[in-house]
Amino acid sequence: MTDGEKRRIETAVRSRLTDFAKNLKSKHTRQVKKADGIINLKKRNVFISKLPGEFAYYSALVRSFDSSFGGFLEKLALEIARENYEVSQEVVGKIDKRQLDLINDILNNYKNHNVKPEISHYESYSATSFSLNDARHASDHLLYDKENGVYHIVELKAGGDLDNKKAEAEKRALLEQYFILKNGDISSNIKLHFATAYNKFGEENKWVHPKVEMFFASDELLIGRDFWNFVCKDKNGFNAVIKAYNDNIYIITQTLDEIKKVYDI
Repeated sequence: MTDGEKRRIETAVRSRLTDFAKNLKSKHTRQVKKADGIINLKKRNVFISKLPGEFAYYSALVRSFDSSFGGFLEKLALEIARENYEVSQEVVGKIDKRQLDLINDILNNYKNHNVKPEISHYESYSATSFSLNDARHASDHLLYDKENGVYHIVELKAGGDLDNKKAEAEKRALLEQYFILKNGDISSNIKLHFATAYNKFGEENKWVHPKVEMFFASDELLIGRDFWNFVCKDKNGFNAVIKAYNDNIYIITQTLDEIKKVYDI
């Protein structure tokens, strides 16, 4: 990775952290005099109120922080990706009913444990020009690698995990996007990915999620380090992002202290 690429990652991380911190402070500052504010509601909990004041503050703030932090990671990933890919967040085209039936068959086979997921289950089917219907699909990350001529459709779970009930729906959405793109250009090379922004078991450990593995092949997964290396298009991408984050984390810690003072805790 060049020094210029590292600087661009540093700038992206600092900029996104600054925006995130600014919005977090603004949100909770506006709520300080509101009875139904997130922190005020927690402070009035009779089971919490007798505990040290910081406990109520942080227990309320952590949940609010966590729900917003995923958005920060998604925006950061998109900003970095734009340096290496053509980025969009929508797939528009056409899809055939027979392709929708094929998707149902594939997912039912996975769900019934008839077969293990493989990319050949959809890549072996050609696009079609028969009975096409207009289709539009929102996409977390649609990245086009112009250098290698590859489309990457990425479903990102910034929180590092996935609700067990959603794995099938996420794979269905990716497969629909796959066929919409394929129908537009039969020669296009398209890869599907399920990604997380971090490995909840630790970056050096194996990531295990039986429900995800029921519907996704191992070569469709981009977990933690692999995702950031992919977005940065560099084997040291994850390390560069984490270093930039650690160097700028003071932005968040200062903001948390400022919010705390507003609530006189």
